[in-house]
Amino acid sequence: MGWFTEGSDHEGYVVCVFADGMYGSGGRWMEINLMTPDGQPVGHEGDPTRQAWRPPSQVVGWRVACSCDPFRKHAILDPLWTRVWDPVDEDVTAGRLYAGPPASADAADMGDREDLEPVFLDVWHRHVAPDLSLHTISTLSRSLKELEAQLDDAVAAARSTGVSWEKIGRAFGISRQGAQKRWETPSAASAAHPQAG
Repeated sequence: MGWFTEGSDHEGYVVCVFADGMYGSGGRWMEINLMTPDGQPVGHEGDPTRQAWRPPSQVVGWRVACSCDPFRKHAILDPLWTRVWDPVDEDVTAGRLYAGPPASADAADMGDREDLEPVFLDVWHRHVAPDLSLHTISTLSRSLKELEAQLDDAVAAARSTGVSWEKIGRAFGISRQGAQKRWETPSAASAAHPQAG
């Protein structure tokens, strides 16, 4: 499972944590592919062309990770959720999660637990929030520039048909002087029909 957001070059997902500080994600049945903290796959000792893996029974916890700025940076985010071995010890708010018995593959699929997805997503959303804000600013800036160009065209059209600065100012919600100052330029003034305010 991965999370994507429009306007953001981020992909969020849950990674498994192993006792020696290695991380894992993906893989096949009962195999979790190993990766370094910077998101690079770890090659198998005997055959570097194959990815090294570990069984789900060796998972000691989980963190949210993010491939940022498409896949040029990798971030492992806090907090760490630790694995407990008895379901009665699970306490999501305290950061303790139960992932089934050691012989199960459940530890590899914690990102798919519907009850945990909002918790994991909250961590990832806080990570991407600055980029999303910048995307919003950029999008609104483009929209504002387009609207200002349309407004300038509408004012020029109104002046070319003889509409006074007073009426234009009233339509825009400013004074006659404000409208004239905002839109009248030497080139516009010579092109437009001169009108008394």
